[in-house]
Amino acid sequence: MENLIAQAAPLAPSFGFGIGAGLAALGIGIGQGILAGNGLSAIARQPEKTGDIRTAMLIGLVFPELIFLLMFVLCLIK
Repeated sequence: MENLIAQAAPLAPSFGFGIGAGLAALGIGIGQGILAGNGLSAIARQPEKTGDIRTAMLIGLVFPELIFLLMFVLCLIK
């Protein structure tokens, strides 16, 4: 049993990375879906403001992607 644990110990950071990246991607995907849905709802309510709403929505979609990419790089470094 100790031999099995000793063999699996070097793989622990890889499992942590996989779990962390998966949870981050899940959270970002849910958040972006909510943001896009609310943006489209706002455009449906006020079609004359389409450009402003689209710009704000796209800026809002970029920041979570950036955070995920930074988390991904940090997990790969460690």
